[in-house]
Amino acid sequence: MKVCVIGLRGLPDVAGGIETHCENLFDNLARDRDDIDIVVYGRKPYVGNKPYVTSTGITVTPVFAMRNKYLETITNTFVAILHARFRSKADCIHIHAIGPGLLAPLARLLGVPVVLTHHGDDFRRAKWNKFASAVLRFGERLGIKNANQTIAVSPTLADRLRADYPDQAERIHYIPNGADHIVARSMAAEADTVLKEFDLTAGAYFVTVGRLVPEKGFADLIRAHKKADAALPLVIVGGHSNSDHDRVLTELAHDGVIMTGGLPQAQVAQLLAHAHLFILASHHEGLPIAALEAWAMGAPLLLSNIQPNRDLGLPQDHYFPVGAIEQLAERLHSDAETITAIPLAPAFNWSLIASQTAEVYDLFHDEPIS
Repeated sequence: MKVCVIGLRGLPDVAGGIETHCENLFDNLARDRDDIDIVVYGRKPYVGNKPYVTSTGITVTPVFAMRNKYLETITNTFVAILHARFRSKADCIHIHAIGPGLLAPLARLLGVPVVLTHHGDDFRRAKWNKFASAVLRFGERLGIKNANQTIAVSPTLADRLRADYPDQAERIHYIPNGADHIVARSMAAEADTVLKEFDLTAGAYFVTVGRLVPEKGFADLIRAHKKADAALPLVIVGGHSNSDHDRVLTELAHDGVIMTGGLPQAQVAQLLAHAHLFILASHHEGLPIAALEAWAMGAPLLLSNIQPNRDLGLPQDHYFPVGAIEQLAERLHSDAETITAIPLAPAFNWSLIASQTAEVYDLFHDEPIS
């Protein structure tokens, strides 16, 4: 069975939540199922112009993508679907995210079955204007209505989709993001070296990780950290978004804030493993891979109480009200010592997730193409 994967920038080692998801999912799927041939369609600006094969046997095929905030994804998806149908002879197209989901009808029109993975309500992200948000909502509808099977990365999202699309309810499955990948990759960096680089002491700093965009709540966290007059520094790990928000965060940052920029995952893993507390103040998530990675590395977690974060199933004292700067400051000032690490839940294991995804493919493997 040939599965063509569309909707991501590329892999391996391409930054992004969907990219992290796909790299680990399909690496495990390639190892576990030799009857599935995986072709990933990347975007030329991120992976170059020449096809290549990863260490796990995944073929990465670069195709055109317009360098434009609004058109990059859709142009890449259009070209990739045509290539998957006529050049790769795909048995299945696996589309990731609701933006690319806009073109699920094209894949079906060309006679190729479709799996759609819904990574979260992208139309709620702060970077989109009203028109773009409306287009993404339409992408969700077209994607789910035209997909043979849909995967949602959180249980609440799966429930919402079943309620909104009752005629598709039996075709909607909850399969989460994973986290165990980061444990193996942590071995590639030495903790002492990483901590020394940023003048940190093990167990004596707060850390957060993510792209520096408004919905991640970094501005809330910086304000709360300052208000708490916290003795421990706040380490913010994440690549810049080259936007006005970068300047906002730079202006908000005070002496107790260390902004590392983007780092290799092995270094991020060591910062997570030796943190006093990992904090995620986000206003919007799918199922937060950054929090899962921190959990896998044994960091105590304190997360905003948005539903995708609550879907991780942590005890109540690991959450605070989203956007409540004073309450977050109080937690950092008085409660940080009481939040303890707990073992990672077994559901967030990539080998299990790959097996569950393969079962979804098997549901329509013998269906006639129509």
